[in-house]
Amino acid sequence: MKIALISGSQRKSSQSTKVANFCKGILNDKGISDTSVFDLGETPLPIWEPGMWQKDSEIKSLWKSVSKDLVSSDGFVIICPEYSGMASPALKNLFLYFSGEDLAHKPALIITVSSGLGGSYPNSELRASSYKNTRVVYIPDHVIVRYAEKVLNATTANSEDDERIRARIDYSLDILVEYVKALQYVRSSKVIDLKKFATGM
Repeated sequence: MKIALISGSQRKSSQSTKVANFCKGILNDKGISDTSVFDLGETPLPIWEPGMWQKDSEIKSLWKSVSKDLVSSDGFVIICPEYSGMASPALKNLFLYFSGEDLAHKPALIITVSSGLGGSYPNSELRASSYKNTRVVYIPDHVIVRYAEKVLNATTANSEDDERIRARIDYSLDILVEYVKALQYVRSSKVIDLKKFATGM
């Protein structure tokens, strides 16, 4: 089982990356050692352009050089900061790079991050607009990390809010792992035909 964690912030050393690394540690503690963090703050992608449709284009080569761990993963944790009530531009741009074969019928847990009381809108936005052609399967559970600067900073919780969000993350990652196991059977069923039905409706 291989799980990739995507930090969708455009900032270096972001709260989203802190959350990604925290989740990675929990997965490792659960015995899932094949994990990786793809940090869009450290590895920014250029704005998608139609050169991606050309076999030997510069932008296609760039994507292939950075995407190996992502596209070979069985499941995903997608950490998205809230920017003005929206999903981050860097993360939305990333979804344009994915082909149907990269994410199709693979589960993903959405974790949104807010410096205050927000964080709910990026979850709705990702569920509404990022699955159609990628076929990523968002699990029903999601997590909102509010007041992100104040939580997940130490080995143990320092407040009731910190303890509560740690418990929710731990539970949601358990659910994700079970979806990863289940959807491996779906992908091996030979029912999926991404050549005939390359895009969603």
